[in-house]
Amino acid sequence: MVNLLVMVNETSNVQRSTLNEAASAPMIDLNHILLFIACISPLVMLGQTLRRGGLFRAWRIASLAVLFVTGTAWLIDAKMAGFVGGGAWLALLLVPAVGIRKVSELASQQRYARALHLAGPLRFLHPDGALRAQAEVLRALELAQRGNFSEALAVLAPLRNNHTNVGRQAIAQSFRLRGEWMNLVGWVRSEVPPVARRADFALMPLYLRALGETGVRDEMVLEFATMVTVGGPISLPAWSYQSSLVTVLAFCGRLESCEKKATLRGFPEEVRDFWMATNELAAGNLSVGRALLEKLQATTKDQLLLSEMAQRLHGAGLIARAPLSAPSFALLHRIEQSDRPAPSAFGSETVRPTTAVLLFIALNIAMFVVEVWLGGSTNPITLHRLGALEPWAVRFGGEYWRMLTALFLHYGPLHLLFNLYALFVIGPGLERIIGSIRFALYYLLAGLGSSAGVLLLRLSDLSRPEQLVGASGCVMGVVGVWAGYLLRHRHEPFAGRRLRNIVLIVAIQTAFDLSTPQISMAAHLSGLVSGLLLGLLISPRRPGR
Repeated sequence: MVNLLVMVNETSNVQRSTLNEAASAPMIDLNHILLFIACISPLVMLGQTLRRGGLFRAWRIASLAVLFVTGTAWLIDAKMAGFVGGGAWLALLLVPAVGIRKVSELASQQRYARALHLAGPLRFLHPDGALRAQAEVLRALELAQRGNFSEALAVLAPLRNNHTNVGRQAIAQSFRLRGEWMNLVGWVRSEVPPVARRADFALMPLYLRALGETGVRDEMVLEFATMVTVGGPISLPAWSYQSSLVTVLAFCGRLESCEKKATLRGFPEEVRDFWMATNELAAGNLSVGRALLEKLQATTKDQLLLSEMAQRLHGAGLIARAPLSAPSFALLHRIEQSDRPAPSAFGSETVRPTTAVLLFIALNIAMFVVEVWLGGSTNPITLHRLGALEPWAVRFGGEYWRMLTALFLHYGPLHLLFNLYALFVIGPGLERIIGSIRFALYYLLAGLGSSAGVLLLRLSDLSRPEQLVGASGCVMGVVGVWAGYLLRHRHEPFAGRRLRNIVLIVAIQTAFDLSTPQISMAAHLSGLVSGLLLGLLISPRRPGR
């Protein structure tokens, strides 16, 4: 994340600026930004994957390739190096990362054909044999959905081993296709250490399901709670958490409680019906559960699902006769009442917009439209009239309102895009924790703190006179609020990991500010400090909200 708060050179009387002076105002250099990303992102990836094997080795190779391409382009033509390096970063790091996550998400929802279709092109971008092996596992599952179980087992056979994630998936899926859930439980207990299985995000949902299928519900709930709270060096992906949560709640008859039915969002309708039928059986509603399964049997063409429905009907009594113990029920209740411990630095892996974030995005876009309508978003005269922050106008003209209005103005579409994207990424997680009203208040207070810091530094002759616009003081304030909140609530899950990520982001932002004259470091640091002080004062909103 790189935030931008642009400085436009101020003349002695900005109202007399000419169009020529407006045209000569400093522009955001896209080549410079892309060059920065193409250098920093691979370096961060190398640091995160150091001393890790498997797929991480492929990420190291891709990162080194991006650095090599960028460096070569710099030697040939520095003015185009950012565009060339940025293209390499997009093709070798960003697209594979997004694509692999989408493949995993589709597979967890049993959309194997779509996952296989997407995994094919990714094999040419991501230099690792594990991705090709993963595609073979998907091909086997897609064959099983079409009824070719023997061929599917033959595809999985050469992939089976206990030492890699894909190898363990192949073994577990082989047990699943044969309906040997008890053997799957025994294999995991004897052959897969607890640390390995909790870090294997594709295996864990299958193991939890095997425990549910065999009636070991207490162990299933405990295993899931341990996976969520203990975690590991790698963040728990949303798709793995969702798949595991659906499994646990369904086998405990709790899918309809506490609005957790929303966890089925994204699954195909027939898969949702299958899990709702399982939920009814586990809740003791045998007739309702059987009726749902029999209705689904008459409509689905998924042969793998048909096989599993036959097993479910045969073992319906076992599922209904395996109640939870009191401690496990209390643990499950805690899981139901708590939000998912988000794996990212900013509270959610899959960003969904929230009320205040959407409101601020809309306000910034509306003001940008006004800028364009009244003379252009890069015209200093227009920015002055609409309320850009100008230290001398505030001090000698008493125009203190500029401290607020400047937060909603932007210098060109690229400036707007960067800041709104940053707000969209980091804002929703915090808003969900503290509530929309407090989020909006802290956003504005941090922005005002950013403006005040710029004014104080200017009046102390520690910075040059500038005309400033942009929401990045507010955005860095939100980062500061996150940091302050996490410092105060260090006992919460993943708090230490989030803090380390925030420190890394602040370091990257500072490096970018130092290398880009058009960016106001004073505004960013002032917003960050203001947000940090606010974050030390807040606590989460009440669970009832």
